[in-house]
Amino acid sequence: MKRITLADLGREPFRLLFPEGVLAGIIGVSLWPLYFTGLSAFYPGESHPRIMAYGLFGGFIFGFLGTAMPRLLSVPPLGTRNVFLLLGLHLAMVLAFAAHKILWGDILFLSLLLLFLTLMLPRLRHRKDTPPPGFILVGLAFLCVLTGAVLAVLEPRMDEAASAYWITLQRRLSYQAFVLLPILGIGPFLLPRFFGQPNPHDFAETFTTSAAWKKKAALAVGTGALIIASFFIELEGWLRTAHAMRFVTTLAYLLIEFPFRRAPKLTNALGVSLNLAFTSLISGFVFIALFPAFRVGLLHLTLIGGFAVITFTVATRVLFGHSGNLEKLKGRNRWLLIAIGLMLFGMATRISGDFWPRIMASHYTYGAVFWIAGALLWSCYALPKVLQIEEE
Repeated sequence: MKRITLADLGREPFRLLFPEGVLAGIIGVSLWPLYFTGLSAFYPGESHPRIMAYGLFGGFIFGFLGTAMPRLLSVPPLGTRNVFLLLGLHLAMVLAFAAHKILWGDILFLSLLLLFLTLMLPRLRHRKDTPPPGFILVGLAFLCVLTGAVLAVLEPRMDEAASAYWITLQRRLSYQAFVLLPILGIGPFLLPRFFGQPNPHDFAETFTTSAAWKKKAALAVGTGALIIASFFIELEGWLRTAHAMRFVTTLAYLLIEFPFRRAPKLTNALGVSLNLAFTSLISGFVFIALFPAFRVGLLHLTLIGGFAVITFTVATRVLFGHSGNLEKLKGRNRWLLIAIGLMLFGMATRISGDFWPRIMASHYTYGAVFWIAGALLWSCYALPKVLQIEEE
């Protein structure tokens, strides 16, 4: 192993954006105890979800795709200057939301999104290889979040009657589709490595698409279309139907394309974390369909128990793999189980606050503290790996 250089940062932007994503998550979660203890006068209802979606998940998504896509397409990397520009916009956006400058934060996120697309789309046109078919869902995710970002910027100009509909749509596209669709799209390509299984989404390097590629791409398009359609069904007031549809669609795609059934049972920390995460992800949709009155709280099963745990688990694999420490992940790695356990306990504490309003303030605060403790523990063990790189 060797220490990273500036050129390495340009080739592997996750080394900068993963740590900043964690920082964004800690800032976003800490807004609740700051508000309930009187240290902040701003209610975090608008800032918190934006920081978590755009800051925490956005940092990991941009970092992962910024590293993986140029390699998958056999095109030049983003480059150091562009990576630092992405990093600066991301940090400025998080700070704007934390300061309750919502419009400024929305503008900065839209700028960040457009810059990333400006860097990636020309590389897609000049590719020498075809990306995995599941990555079509990543494209749909960016189309969704771009639409949501534009709606957020236009929100102050909307009249009150129209804004309620479009704001709700913006939240579904930005807070759910932006994360769920990439998880479903990248998972079939990446997760077989976790289980030592052959990769059904890893096709031979070619500019043209085979019949097998098109079949899997059609499944991905259909899955994405159904999930997006469920958002519009929810907007029409069919909340139970929408979440049941989201559950069935997601579960069906997981069963068809993910390697869980064929893979040997993993008892190490990565395997346990992934099983917990995907169970939590789909459970959130089920419980909301059964108890729609508690939708906001129960959605954290999907957002924190599902999205966040998957994000930290996959990031662990990326960090250890790119630093030459992959063999260490074959052990138990109790630190990862403890970190994930703290995050899940924090999630459960936060959800309980919605069921008993008298304890809401204290449980939101305790939940934030436990989640931050888990994120810090994970950071202590995983993030130092950003400074290491394999010789080859």
